[in-house]
Amino acid sequence: MMDSSRRKSAEAAMITGAQVFPSNNKRKKALLLSLCARLLPDEMMLEVLLRLPVKSILRFRAVCRAWAALFSSEDFCSHHMAISKVVRPAPKLLMLVSPTTGLNSTAMYSCSPSGSRDDLLFTVDTARRNSMGIVTPSTDHGLTLLYDDAVPAYYVCNAATRAITRLPPHGSPTYRSATGLGFDARTREYKVVRLITGGCGDKERNKCEVYTPGAACWRPAAGGGVPFRLSRYAISAAIHAATHKVPPVFANGLLHWFIGPSLIATRTRAPILTFSLTDETFGCVRSPPPFWTSEVDLRYGSEKEHLVVMDDRLCMVRDLRNTIPRDGTLEIWKLVDYSPGEWSLYH
Repeated sequence: MMDSSRRKSAEAAMITGAQVFPSNNKRKKALLLSLCARLLPDEMMLEVLLRLPVKSILRFRAVCRAWAALFSSEDFCSHHMAISKVVRPAPKLLMLVSPTTGLNSTAMYSCSPSGSRDDLLFTVDTARRNSMGIVTPSTDHGLTLLYDDAVPAYYVCNAATRAITRLPPHGSPTYRSATGLGFDARTREYKVVRLITGGCGDKERNKCEVYTPGAACWRPAAGGGVPFRLSRYAISAAIHAATHKVPPVFANGLLHWFIGPSLIATRTRAPILTFSLTDETFGCVRSPPPFWTSEVDLRYGSEKEHLVVMDDRLCMVRDLRNTIPRDGTLEIWKLVDYSPGEWSLYH
């Protein structure tokens, strides 16, 4: 009796195994996916996928089209990064641009300070050797802005999904331009912003162009561009960024351009030009005290100060080691409040 029941169970198991694992690979994959979908609800399946490491996600994109679309979506990437920060802090990735053996291709690598080797992300076959450069390093949402000055053309890449998007052509700047990448928390999408300044004879001295995902072309800023009261700040910020190859810094939903003091005839207490990714309007922020207190500071200030993001806060680094008279200190100021321009000495 017992042997008979065991034999029936074994036969049932064999039948189930034959149904679930047929010889046809396509049918096998479809049955496995349908079986998993019946066993786990969609919400639970999503929670499991959100906790996968990046390498597993890259492999699982080949499972089916639905998973490939899910893993490439902006919502999944942002939720995956948020969970990764809470569950297990992932190592910081550094982006490297390297020419390939071909004359018209450039390779993009990612590396971790704790890793032993570099991982090839993708190859851009339309970029000449040594013409591609990193404009904005990875933001909080894992995106990197690249620029090919030979075309010229901008690219936005995602190191987690290895996806790369070439932006539509843009008009060449008359004089100088400074481009930055940021994330709009309201629309849950990234934006690429170009601050352009023309020559003295141009009818419109300052311009601002914005690109959003899926758009066919660049468009003017919705907030109306650079206001007249900030026009000379915008000129100084664009020239300083283009000359010193310093892109704007993204923090707290704003892009921040440093204003070169040597490019402004009079002293100012607002050395930072801001652009809101949500409202697409410009503003300015006061500097930490003391700032530009001597004529030496006016001449060399643009080489001593720069903006960084530390602990998700905008910070200004002031290098006073080679000033006259010599100070020998390196200061890092953290912005506490935007409206009054309140800073605190961080280090």
